[in-house]
Amino acid sequence: MIKDENAFAHALLNVNEWWVTGKSRKAGRYPKKRAIFPKLKQELGSKRIVILSGPRRVGKSVLLHQLVQELIDSGVAKESILHYQLDDPTIHSYSDEPLKDMIDYALSRAKGKAYIFFDEIQAYKGWHEWVKTYYDRDLDIKFILSGSSSLKIQTDANRYLRGRTVEMELFPLDFREFLSFDGTQIPEIDKNNALGMRAAQNRLAKAIGDYLLVGGFPEWFEIKNEEAARERWLTHLLADVPKKAIYEDIAVYFNIRNPKVIDLLFSILAINQSKPLSYEKMNEVANLDRATLLNYVEFLKSSYLILDVPVYGSPRKQIKAMKKFLIIDQGLRNAMMKEYVLKEDNQGFIIENLVGTALALNYKNVTYWKEQNYEVDFVVNDIPVEVKYQNVIVEKDYRGLLRFLERYNGGHGVMITKDTCGEKMIDGKRIVFVPFWVFLLEPEV
Repeated sequence: MIKDENAFAHALLNVNEWWVTGKSRKAGRYPKKRAIFPKLKQELGSKRIVILSGPRRVGKSVLLHQLVQELIDSGVAKESILHYQLDDPTIHSYSDEPLKDMIDYALSRAKGKAYIFFDEIQAYKGWHEWVKTYYDRDLDIKFILSGSSSLKIQTDANRYLRGRTVEMELFPLDFREFLSFDGTQIPEIDKNNALGMRAAQNRLAKAIGDYLLVGGFPEWFEIKNEEAARERWLTHLLADVPKKAIYEDIAVYFNIRNPKVIDLLFSILAINQSKPLSYEKMNEVANLDRATLLNYVEFLKSSYLILDVPVYGSPRKQIKAMKKFLIIDQGLRNAMMKEYVLKEDNQGFIIENLVGTALALNYKNVTYWKEQNYEVDFVVNDIPVEVKYQNVIVEKDYRGLLRFLERYNGGHGVMITKDTCGEKMIDGKRIVFVPFWVFLLEPEV
């Protein structure tokens, strides 16, 4: 029930300025579109509930505002579009059931189909009940929802909204998107032209260095030209993403009394990114029972701070073996480590994490392989991928790839390198060499 109709309407008008101006300020301020935008735009015409999830500060809110502007520009009546960010408590002062009342208000104003955008949906307890109720009434209404906790949202959606949703995820900028936001033109890549490849890498050198250090959160481009931008950015990033995700999201949504332990666990994973890590090793510092430790790792995954890579093999083997953990964004890891300058001796470590993250976000079945004294960094659909960021590739660098191909795969292996490009037959096995920056542009194996 709305307690103060004038104040309620005014509170909504304050955040839906297009009702008066026909323009979204945020969409105007951030015109650059993410690669996922066309897919989201396409879903505006379907009945299903769109759920967009991803880490904090990755650009979900901007995307929603860009969709609002897209609707207005396509001829949808501006009064038919309502947006509200549900972690803003203002509306609670004027309504006992804010979500229900906002939906009713949107329907009362709509000229034709109503488009309702709710941001940070997980912040509203019981959101799924009201969304399901209105969806099932078969009204002319389209819900577009976003949130920062995949576990919380998916649990509710799977229980109450099965078969009614389209779920998408938004991650930090990949390298191709980073170059687009940076205004750096992607040079033509001809892998058969060594001089052309070197010239292309040189043209991208500054952008490559920035990406390895600051990561892929879009806000970087707002301060990149300011004094001491890198250090300021990484300090800001640490406070605004992992700290808030742990102390405000995870702690609140999962009733964690001591979130400092999860913060410590995230630090351990950042220090050991891309390395096989046992729960026993993690617990030397965390000191938790196994069930609690497993839950905490899942909470970090659901908040989009980490990814995990299991060992190659059967599900039973994967349960028992160590996992590799990848930080979702290299800037986050550098912020945790307070590394504000890119160091040559650390770049191989950074690039392995970037390669692993790119693979994990582009392929469903990504593992690593280890057997006795042999190891392969990643395996994608039975194709082994080894990362060797070094000036010279020597015979011992092929051991893991060749052993894996001998045991499991008669096809080819991939070696991600510093600048070596091409193919080579070694002991009857085909090895494909791909410079890391080319792979980041085109993560194909």
